[in-house]
Amino acid sequence: MAVKELRDIRKEMFAEMEQRLNVNRKPEDSFFYYHSCDDRIVLSHALFWVMTQNIRGHVAKEKYFLLLRQYQEEMLSAYLTESDEFPELLHYCNVMYETLPIILKGVYDLRIDKDARRLAAIAIVAGGYGGDMPEEQCYDLLDDMDFYYNKVKCKKIERMLPELSKMVVAESIHLS
Repeated sequence: MAVKELRDIRKEMFAEMEQRLNVNRKPEDSFFYYHSCDDRIVLSHALFWVMTQNIRGHVAKEKYFLLLRQYQEEMLSAYLTESDEFPELLHYCNVMYETLPIILKGVYDLRIDKDARRLAAIAIVAGGYGGDMPEEQCYDLLDDMDFYYNKVKCKKIERMLPELSKMVVAESIHLS
């Protein structure tokens, strides 16, 4: 198949996924509804991407999770290079991110499964914190993102991991 055909198939697949996602959901139920701009949404994805780099357990091997991380890395790279593909990749990441908790709840019992509960808590913390943090800190973290050895790196977010982990533990308690 040609690249254009694959992109068209991907576009159709994501349109169908988004349509199913929005059937019984109000717009204000979206993770990113209250984010003031796309930069904050990008930051939420960057937070999730960094927070899940070393995730362990069976959920770390889930294809949907791995695909989301792959799309997030591509989107962050497109953001940094100001690529024309950025808006489309951000949209795909948003659809997948919004669908992740539904998949986790459908496949796992979050009260029992610690790994799935932790991943759901990471999604909630990253989605919420990216939208709620002070504007100066938001742009400081976004400005820090860069390429190191041809890989996207977010060193300041990595330094925040102990603080973010505490938030994840607190959120995990609410999910159990």
